Amino acid sequence: MNQKSFLNLQNILKNSKKTKPSIVRINFSKKSLDISSVLLKEGFIRGYFIDDQKPIKNICILLKYTDDINLLNLKSIKLKEQRKYLSVKKLRNYFTAFNVLILSTKKGVMSHTNALNFNTGGFPILNIT
Repeated sequence: MNQKSFLNLQNILKNSKKTKPSIVRINFSKKSLDISSVLLKEGFIRGYFIDDQKPIKNICILLKYTDDINLLNLKSIKLKEQRKYLSVKKLRNYFTAFNVLILSTKKGVMSHTNALNFNTGGFPILNIT
C-alpha cells in the first residue's frame, strides 16, 4: 500500500466520525483488505465486502455505531513512527487493552495483541483509541 492510498484510508475513516455514514468506500489494495479484516476481528466495524464494479475495485466497510457514536477512534501515526520497528518488549510495555495498534508484521497485518500472542513485533499502521 503506498502512502497516498494509506492516507486516503485513514482520512475516510476519520471523516466518518463527523458525517456518520453507514458504509464507506475505500480503494482496494491487499493491505486495505487486511486492515479491514483486523478491524472486523477487533469489533470496530460490522463487516466489509468487495465491490468490484468497473473501473475501480473498492472495499465497502460497514461502520459500527453505539448510541449514534462511531466506535472507530483513530489516532494518527506519523510517517516517521511508521518506519520504526516495535519489538515484542515495546509492545508489552506501551500498549494497554484500551488501545489497539494495527501492525504490519512478518506474519501479516494484525493487532498488537495478536502480535504478542505470536511473539512478534512489527511496524505500526493504525492506532485506535
